[in-house]
Amino acid sequence: MAKFYDPSDIHSLDKRQIFFDANILLYIFWPTGSSWEKQYSAIFKQLLEQKNKMVVDFIVISEVVNRAVRIEYDKHLQANNISRDNLTFKKYRDGSDGQEALNVVYQIVKKNVVRKFNIAGKAFTKSDIENFLCVDSLDFSDKGIAAICKENSFILLTNDKDFADSDLEILTSNRRLLKKR
Repeated sequence: MAKFYDPSDIHSLDKRQIFFDANILLYIFWPTGSSWEKQYSAIFKQLLEQKNKMVVDFIVISEVVNRAVRIEYDKHLQANNISRDNLTFKKYRDGSDGQEALNVVYQIVKKNVVRKFNIAGKAFTKSDIENFLCVDSLDFSDKGIAAICKENSFILLTNDKDFADSDLEILTSNRRLLKKR
């Protein structure tokens, strides 16, 4: 069963390493008007001030880059009154606007994630992969994140309720998760 921390518990986590889920990085660095952005930006600020080691991995960076480019694609469609039928994601991504957006995303990731976060890694074994191939509340990449967090005793900072039944320590502002306390 997961152990949950809310933002008021951050002071008690001062020596702990915090693993950021992709949704948190997106709230912080690609605001889209969600009510979560302010809350997770405040948590990020507290963790920086408290000098917690912040951690991500390749899976999270990949999810962030891919989702951020999709966000930029959606903004482009809306700003230019274009339908998805008239401009597919791949055409956008391969065109000059998409390449420019991808470059901006890469620069933000480099400046705000790669330079401020530790990068964790794990060589997954055949056995790990076979264990991931079961139907439960976590998607495939979340299973990899959970494995990394468990192996390294990281606290997972997430807003994803799919982790509610995991065996992790979780820092969140999500009341649905905190109800599980």
